[in-house]
Amino acid sequence: MADSLRRLVSAESGRMLQEKLESWHRNYEFNSCDQNLNRCCEILELSSEIQGQLFAILNETSREGGQYAGVDTIKTRLLPRLAPGFTSGKSIGC
Repeated sequence: MADSLRRLVSAESGRMLQEKLESWHRNYEFNSCDQNLNRCCEILELSSEIQGQLFAILNETSREGGQYAGVDTIKTRLLPRLAPGFTSGKSIGC
């Protein structure tokens, strides 16, 4: 697991995500709707890559702990975020 975490940190994806967010924030009012939607999609794509790596680390870590290690943590912290209603039902419009 330590190697996966080290690779994630060395990739500097988190720093890149923060920089993209700051850049978008600075330019949001000047961008067209399409530019803002494209920027948002770029950020979501990068975020999903980071989440994918984090889920791989979560999986490795839980395997290291044995069959039931971490179950309470996953049930209380992760499952509520995956429950129905976590995503917004609001429509997108410019």
